Amino acid sequence: MPKWCSATCRHRAWEQARAAASGRAAVQVVERIVVTPAAHPVPKTPRHDDWPGLLHELSRQLDRGSLYGRDLRGVAAALDEALAAFRRRIRPR
Repeated sequence: MPKWCSATCRHRAWEQARAAASGRAAVQVVERIVVTPAAHPVPKTPRHDDWPGLLHELSRQLDRGSLYGRDLRGVAAALDEALAAFRRRIRPR
């Protein structure tokens, strides 16, 4: 199996190795933190029979004060949007 895909790739690799050996190559060290799915699992999309339990849990957390005050505005907007969609759905035609 060939090491390089073409003569051009082989020549560029040689140029980079030569520049690195002479100290003229620009080197940038990059460090980044990778969050694994186990640390922050992606929530599944709720199904039709999941909603009553989820809404009851939201009510319990609101009563207990488990949600941050800074999050309440977003929750209120989402609830308004959900209630409007609910009303559109049950509106008699």
